[in-house]
Amino acid sequence: MNEQEVGSRAGWPAVLPWLVVLFALFAWLGRVDLLTPDEARHAEIAREMLAGGHWLTPRIYGEPYYDKPALFYWLIDGGLALFHSNAWAARLPSTLAALFTIAATAFWARRAWNRSTAQAVTAILATTLFFVAVGRFVVVDMLLTAGLTGALAWMGVLLLELPERRLPVWPMYVCVGFGFLAKGPVALVIVAAVAVVMAIFERRPALLLELRPFSGALIVTALAGPWYLGAYLADPAYIRTFLWYHNFARFAVPGALEHQEPWYFYLLTLPVCLLPWSIFLPAALKLAWKSPNTGVRHALAWATVVLGFFSFSQTKLPTYVLSAFPPLLALVAVYIDETLSRRSPVPKALEAAAVAWTILAATIAAGGVVWVVIEAPSAWMRTILALPAVAIAAWSYRHVHEAESLVTAVGAAALSLIIVVYGTAADAVNARESQRGAAQVVAAELPAYAALTSYRVAPHAMAFYGTRMVRRCADAESATAELIAGADAALLTKRKFLVELGLEPMPKWLAVAWSSGDGQVLVVGGALAARRPEPQE
Repeated sequence: MNEQEVGSRAGWPAVLPWLVVLFALFAWLGRVDLLTPDEARHAEIAREMLAGGHWLTPRIYGEPYYDKPALFYWLIDGGLALFHSNAWAARLPSTLAALFTIAATAFWARRAWNRSTAQAVTAILATTLFFVAVGRFVVVDMLLTAGLTGALAWMGVLLLELPERRLPVWPMYVCVGFGFLAKGPVALVIVAAVAVVMAIFERRPALLLELRPFSGALIVTALAGPWYLGAYLADPAYIRTFLWYHNFARFAVPGALEHQEPWYFYLLTLPVCLLPWSIFLPAALKLAWKSPNTGVRHALAWATVVLGFFSFSQTKLPTYVLSAFPPLLALVAVYIDETLSRRSPVPKALEAAAVAWTILAATIAAGGVVWVVIEAPSAWMRTILALPAVAIAAWSYRHVHEAESLVTAVGAAALSLIIVVYGTAADAVNARESQRGAAQVVAAELPAYAALTSYRVAPHAMAFYGTRMVRRCADAESATAELIAGADAALLTKRKFLVELGLEPMPKWLAVAWSSGDGQVLVVGGALAARRPEPQE
């Protein structure tokens, strides 16, 4: 296999992979309410930034939030300004970042291999369950992934053209700059490391100069520097804490932050996170090892640097290595395209794994709809969306020896799970843990002067949907002071904490105005309780 001779099959219409992408990322995007703590925390930070005009230094409940730069919150604010305070608008930056990641990967794959490989990797990324889930979640990691993918995909295209360099270098550094502004210097470190590894792989020391690093440094500084300087002048502790504690210490200091994991953490988690396409990854890596052209070498350098860098980090989360997904799945796309174009037989082990995956997907879908009926009986009609997963499993078993049919079944089974999770399970998830109902009570009935407090529950979603500041209390006495005094007030907590709060049995001048399936309750006092003699479920 070489860069010009990989077979080009005419199996898929060009538009079909992109229809899959749009469906996987945008269908029912706002049906699941914001989840606590992570999604709702980021959305609430952005809401407070928009409401208070604190554009340089993010805050939550009026206190500085030193964990992340401001770019992610600016983008969320753009969605909120256009589409108001809802889950769809808050998730839009992550979803668009995922869309950009897929587009950049397809652009690189088209140049490095061929059109059918680009189509295949487009559909593969759109049916990689963990990638789609993070792309539909309010979290900064997908924005960093987009910046790194844009930069490294452009580097991959430049590698095919240097030293003539018919394309400019600056788009690579623009992407690095946005990555730097999204999550910090890790974007620059990873791109620089990949460039060094590729210079070694290609035996071209001059490559590092051909990539114009000095001009690139000016571009990155021009994009990211103004915010870092402005934030430092506004709050010096912000930049010091962010760069030291949330970058260097997170990487190098044992025990500095949570999520301490052993060095082999990603070796264990990556096969799960790449499902269902990790089924094909060993065969794809074997093929890549046998045919190490420029595209393959770049993909291997890209994935190795990302996985190696974060394996040395003291804190580890699966989302940290999302930027390794595009090169690894591009190699899977090359393998699939090679197998299908040459009508090569699918190994027995792959046949068995693929059928097992479709059966597992059908089992998860069936179990999921049972849970939906239990948690949200009114949504029982939506359980019909689980039928495609069952049909795909039966079909894959009958077509196990047909390579193209089997690959299609693997992706379709993943897509059917996306349908079940976001099309069927949303009502059950909302019934169990959404705080939107509490926010509606607060927005409609709690006077502006009344105390709104939380105790041992993250109140971010209630604050976001209710557009109210919440006082978080760590001790029972301060959490219940206004309620015990009979004032107009509301307290978000869990039913299991009512005893330690001294609210079990419930005093007659208080009432539970709202409760969720996972035990959250909104206790109200004063006039609110007087108007609500019976708890509302």
